[in-house]
Amino acid sequence: MIAPSRPSPADVAARIADRNLAAPGTLGPDDLPFRLLYERGILRSGMHRHTRLVALALASHADYVTGTIADRDQPFLIRLADETRLLRPQVVVALNTLLQRGWVKRAFRAPGLRLDYETSVLILTIPGALLDGLREA
Repeated sequence: MIAPSRPSPADVAARIADRNLAAPGTLGPDDLPFRLLYERGILRSGMHRHTRLVALALASHADYVTGTIADRDQPFLIRLADETRLLRPQVVVALNTLLQRGWVKRAFRAPGLRLDYETSVLILTIPGALLDGLREA
C-alpha cells in the first residue's frame, strides 16, 4: 500500500492564496496589542520551527502596540541569520513562507530598488482568516 504524499510548503501556500486566507486582517481599537496577537498566532501555527523562529525574531524588532518595525530597526537578512543562528538560505525560505501565508509583506519604498531580503523593508501582518481565533484565545 502506498502512503499518500504529504503536501509541500508550496502546495499549502498555493491553497492559502487560492482561498485568499492570507489577506491581512485589521485590528480594532479594543483589540489586544498587535505584537501579542502576532506572537500568539505564530506560536500556534503549524509552520516549521525555523519559520516560527524567524517570525519571532522579526517581531522582537516591532513596536508592541502597533507591530510596526521602524526603518532603523529593520533586521534585514544578515541580521536575522545572525540572531536566529540559521543559514541565510534557511532564513530566505522562512521569509518566503511567512510572505506566502500572510504573516509579513514587503514595503515598496522607491521604484527601481531591488526587492530582496537584503534590502527589503518588512511589515508584520496577521492573516485576516486567523484574527478572530486569536482574539478569542
